[in-house]
Amino acid sequence: MKRAFAQFSAILSRLVMALLAAAALALLIFGHKPTAYRLPNGQRVHGRIVVSFWENWTRFEEAAMRDIVNKFNLSQHRIFVHMVSVSQADLKTVISVAGGDPPDIVVLWSGDMGAFIGHHALTSLQSMVRAGIVTRHTYVPYVWKVCAPFGKLYALGATPETCALYWNKTFFAQAGLNPNRPPTTLRQLDAYARKLTIIGRHGQLIRAGFLPTEPGWWNSFWGVYFGNHLYNYKTGYFNIDTPQQIAAYRWFQSFSRQYGYRAVDNFQSGFGQFNSPLNAFMCGKVAMEMQGPYFANFIRRNRPALAGHFGVAPFPCAHRPAGMDTYGDVDVWAIPRHARHVQAAKEVLTFFIRQANIEELNHLHCKPSPLRAVSRSFIRHNPNPYVMVFENAMRHHHVAIAPPSPIWMRVNSQLNVMAQRIWLGASVKRSLAYTQHLVNRWVRTSERMAALRARENP
Repeated sequence: MKRAFAQFSAILSRLVMALLAAAALALLIFGHKPTAYRLPNGQRVHGRIVVSFWENWTRFEEAAMRDIVNKFNLSQHRIFVHMVSVSQADLKTVISVAGGDPPDIVVLWSGDMGAFIGHHALTSLQSMVRAGIVTRHTYVPYVWKVCAPFGKLYALGATPETCALYWNKTFFAQAGLNPNRPPTTLRQLDAYARKLTIIGRHGQLIRAGFLPTEPGWWNSFWGVYFGNHLYNYKTGYFNIDTPQQIAAYRWFQSFSRQYGYRAVDNFQSGFGQFNSPLNAFMCGKVAMEMQGPYFANFIRRNRPALAGHFGVAPFPCAHRPAGMDTYGDVDVWAIPRHARHVQAAKEVLTFFIRQANIEELNHLHCKPSPLRAVSRSFIRHNPNPYVMVFENAMRHHHVAIAPPSPIWMRVNSQLNVMAQRIWLGASVKRSLAYTQHLVNRWVRTSERMAALRARENP
């Protein structure tokens, strides 16, 4: 009787979950949409094409984008952009495309591009290239590569970022290091980290000089700083178990071996949220950290007393000068497939990528501009005092990006699992070899599925 009841409960639970999922999907695609729109001055909108725009920023970053949208809406009388902040915009866009009712414009992560392009979920923007509105010379090289990974344009760069080293100058001085001279090689980084680390009487970490797992957002890309090219654009395969990767993840593992992964885990469990005064770097629990340009904005808002007491420099590389190899990301604007107002959406994007508007948006985000042409006033008045560190890094030709593979999100998830196992003491060589074998199988399966889709939709 109990077994039958348990089976019934399980079936009922699955049924309820399925109904909730169906209701959520229906609400997302067919849910309530405003019938009346107003301009920032309160004037009602009449007779305009309404372009729906989903963006995934929040708080002050969302407000910055809304300023640009308001400027567009007030600049003409034909189109009205209705902007909505949407969590998990990428996932919801996939669902809405499948349902035939996507937004007209969406903000995506660069890591989304491979899957969206591979599954024909984006509208080509090649007409904007042919019209001369945007060309490969509009953007810095890596941003163009994200937007047009195989030569065909599918998105436009919005807010870019590369990774750099943040360091606490006060802690450097206390440890007998020059507060104005950050490490320029990984060997120096390791030596500085040891000097900056404080261990308590019972072996517990009080302060870490550097931890590759804090914040742990780029554990798939440590090979970049050892000269590895993770993705082969010609074959579509991944370079996971290369000598450069082996060296990178042995370096990565050395930190957990030095301090003990349990001690590090206990230490990190006390860290506050990223966007809070208790952020590990902001509250002084970590002396050096890899972060992007936006971090200066969060420091300014959460820990203003730290202003003037931290520095930013190119992240060190194993075999090349610091900054020559780095990872770059960029949020992009795209038009989903089946969008209702494609031409109007392209007009909106044309407005968004004007130099003045791009610079205003990135100024408010404390980021560099993705454009090749940058005004002096943008640099001079940028609230990020280290914006030139990121501007310079973006212009190198060795900026690694998220691979434009249709299975990248799955591969990235597996690489993070691999990194976690290595952190906990697994063999670096065996972990990389296993992951390489597994991902190779996924690539072959993806190729077969792509060939099948091509035959079904010639």
